[in-house]
Amino acid sequence: MFKTTLGPFLLLLLSHLSSTALAFTMKARVAVVGSANQDLTTYTAVLPQMGETVTGTTFATSCGGKGSNQACAAASLGLTPVTMICRMGDDVFAKDLLANFKKKGVHVDEEATILQGISTGVASIVVDTKTGDNMIIVTPGANHQMKASDVERSLKGLSEKPAAVVVQLEILKEAALAALKTGSELGAITILNPAPAPEAGVLDDFYKYTDIIIPNETELRKICGVVEDAKGGSDMEEYLAKQLLTDSGVRKAVIVTLGARGAMVVARDQEGADGVTVSYVNQPDDLPCKNDPIADTIGAGDAFCGALAAYLSSGVGLEEAAAMACGLASMSIRRTGASYPSPDEIPDCLKIKSAVDC
Repeated sequence: MFKTTLGPFLLLLLSHLSSTALAFTMKARVAVVGSANQDLTTYTAVLPQMGETVTGTTFATSCGGKGSNQACAAASLGLTPVTMICRMGDDVFAKDLLANFKKKGVHVDEEATILQGISTGVASIVVDTKTGDNMIIVTPGANHQMKASDVERSLKGLSEKPAAVVVQLEILKEAALAALKTGSELGAITILNPAPAPEAGVLDDFYKYTDIIIPNETELRKICGVVEDAKGGSDMEEYLAKQLLTDSGVRKAVIVTLGARGAMVVARDQEGADGVTVSYVNQPDDLPCKNDPIADTIGAGDAFCGALAAYLSSGVGLEEAAAMACGLASMSIRRTGASYPSPDEIPDCLKIKSAVDC
């Protein structure tokens, strides 16, 4: 009688303990340290000149910020758990962002994230409906309240050491540097997206803690000190990327995102070696949406960065990871805003073999 009564109780208890253990041992395989903003987007057929007022076609609010976008992009692949380390204000924008993180499966420590008496970051965006090009003004708000000590404490407090730490520059310089340094100490792959791009020399202290740096063409020129209108095309981009890799102290690779041309991967033959290998990659040929119309390009670079981190954390090689990350970026531009697919919308060509075989 005792056994039959206790049996179901033990099963229930063991089930509860098992689920509790799983909750506390969830791996934070990708940690994104960066900004979380509310995007306020106006779409217009005519971009205004200085002092001019034009009429827009539509308006939308959405969740954004480079850090937030990259975390959601990484989570969209369904490969690894993702943790977002950021700061937001105690306002309606933060509520929207927290709800979005929950929906996308991104873990956020809400108690540490929400700050009193300051606004959440805001991005005011104007999109040209004819080309999909955009202009953005960012008001940092709470993003600039995250200190280096906050970042170090959050990364070291994760239940398991992250496999990758991703950083951008919409937060304070010292916070971004702390993320790379702490990530290195924890043995993570450290990924720096130098956006918004600072002047040449500002990132000199960053490079020795950076495994992979991912600028676009404009950002590459700026951080290398090349004037905006300098000519040279792809030859110039390749030269600058090689120079950045060999001279700066970046440990593994420079990946330059090239829009419709995909990405250029400039990697050391061996970590710390002088020899480099250059390869150009693009979206998989069998990506279903590759010929669909472009809605806008907002968040495409963020999609690439987040996806690359997720693929590398899952054991995918650098070139293959970059090509597949181009695929997620391509999917993102078929939708308005910084919008990424859900895991069940990911086509087989963007799934790693182990995930396809499951």
